[in-house]
Amino acid sequence: MSKNIGNEDGFILPLVLVIIALLAGGVAYILSQGLTELQANTLNQDYELCILTGKNALAVAQAELADNVDYTGTSGDVADANGGHYQITVNKIADNLRDIEVSSTFKGYQKSFGGEIELMIDGETPTAARIVRFNWKMLGIE
Repeated sequence: MSKNIGNEDGFILPLVLVIIALLAGGVAYILSQGLTELQANTLNQDYELCILTGKNALAVAQAELADNVDYTGTSGDVADANGGHYQITVNKIADNLRDIEVSSTFKGYQKSFGGEIELMIDGETPTAARIVRFNWKMLGIE
């Protein structure tokens, strides 16, 4: 007595279709989670590049003040090498002290930085200076 399972009642085709539907649903869920994570990583990268643009602008301001103590900042937005834009404003507080404000933009993100630079003006070259102290902080989102 051997019993042959041979799809006499037609149950194999619906079973295969249900298994394929479950597998397709699992694959779709995994792919959607991957895309969501990719979008979050891209947004985080843009945010970090906005901060990097601001730090680059602070370094530019520091270098400009070392060469020229009368540096007042940029006249408008300046493009950065990483694709962002920044603007620098330098205010003279005292002969050897400058207040710096930097705003940086990268895609949809904006950050502000502020700080003080203390200079030691060179006696031989009155327009050049050595930076004694540079305190800065990230102020937040504009």
